[in-house]
Amino acid sequence: MGILTTNCPHCGTQSVGFQIIFSKTPKDNSYNQHNCLAVCGGCLRPICFIAVRNDSTETPHQFVGNISGKYQISQTWPLPKPIAIPPHCPKAVSGRFNEGEQAFERKNWNAAVAMYRSALDIATKEMVPEAASKLMAARLKWMLDNGRLTQDLFDWASHVRIGGNEALHDPDDFGEGDAKPLRYFTEMFLRYVYELPGEVARLRGAKAEA
Repeated sequence: MGILTTNCPHCGTQSVGFQIIFSKTPKDNSYNQHNCLAVCGGCLRPICFIAVRNDSTETPHQFVGNISGKYQISQTWPLPKPIAIPPHCPKAVSGRFNEGEQAFERKNWNAAVAMYRSALDIATKEMVPEAASKLMAARLKWMLDNGRLTQDLFDWASHVRIGGNEALHDPDDFGEGDAKPLRYFTEMFLRYVYELPGEVARLRGAKAEA
């Protein structure tokens, strides 16, 4: 049975082996194409793809081993879900949030929590340079006192496991119950402190140019 190694659009596992359980050659196969169905070795959910034969006379599901090098993969369904990063975030912040989202999709809760915390850590240090050496809670309080954060967001922060600088080194294992609320808070925080003012500035600039 042939194997395709690729990223799973369902569970997010990177470079996982898909068992090719079915392949069919169209009637007019002038391009040596094979329509294929394969199942993720991690979550057992299916994908479909088109394999274009290079030098093999075997169909992909009859091939023994990895089909890389024997077939070119031209299309795959479903496509991976795009990661929605709040716009106007600094590169370092958006990078950490993106890594957190990738880890969340893979259900790697420890990595997800670490990256969401890191995104918040970088963001608050950038926005509160005079309090950068203080713990996260103190930076959030400064933002509240100086009108950079709403009371609702500040109160919300006390209900998720944000922690301070030392939180990135917690010895505990985290679960979905830790990662999910922290993920949602981080996204809303970034939308409030970056996306909202960024969009307002963009609209003002557009009006000024009109």
